[in-house]
Amino acid sequence: MMKLALMRNGTGKEDPELPLLQRISPLELTAPLIAAQINVSQSSSSRHISTSTVQRRLHESGLHSRIAAKKPLLKDTNKNKRFAWAKKHEHWTLDWWKLVLWSDESNFEIFGSNLLVFVRRRVGEHMISTCVVPTVKHGGGGVMVWGCFAGDTVCDLFRIQGTLNQHGYHSILQQYAIPSGLRLLGLSFVFQQDNDPTHLQAV
Repeated sequence: MMKLALMRNGTGKEDPELPLLQRISPLELTAPLIAAQINVSQSSSSRHISTSTVQRRLHESGLHSRIAAKKPLLKDTNKNKRFAWAKKHEHWTLDWWKLVLWSDESNFEIFGSNLLVFVRRRVGEHMISTCVVPTVKHGGGGVMVWGCFAGDTVCDLFRIQGTLNQHGYHSILQQYAIPSGLRLLGLSFVFQQDNDPTHLQAV
């Protein structure tokens, strides 16, 4: 939990009309909620703070409403493992890193996108062609591929048919990962993969 002070524009000083707020999460910083929080905490003789006043002060303080970024949820155990891995390799030289063959799978959508798209339009223009994002039924499908790279070189992509299991991944290691490592880096390459259960079961 942290305190949030709203400033007046131009002066850089705290606004006496807007006391320090309890900021628990940025997701809670909506203007109506802040205005309600202030008015509840104020005495009955204090001036009522409107939502528009809070909105102006938020903007003047550099706090704007935005769509929250998404990222994979990391548990404490995962964070600790990543930190331990980073500490273990913090003294690696550039030449050592050039011997690492990095690999992973990625899914690419054939048509459409799950991302939010913003347009600037007038009232009544929400269905014109320049203001809509075309979609197809069931999202249009996607292509799952496996690939790897080392330093500034990359290998060919391998298309994964269906769901990747431990047997399919083991086949990728034998037919693509090891030959790519030998071709790009030689006998002394280090193969790097994430802790996906499919990867661990195939090793």
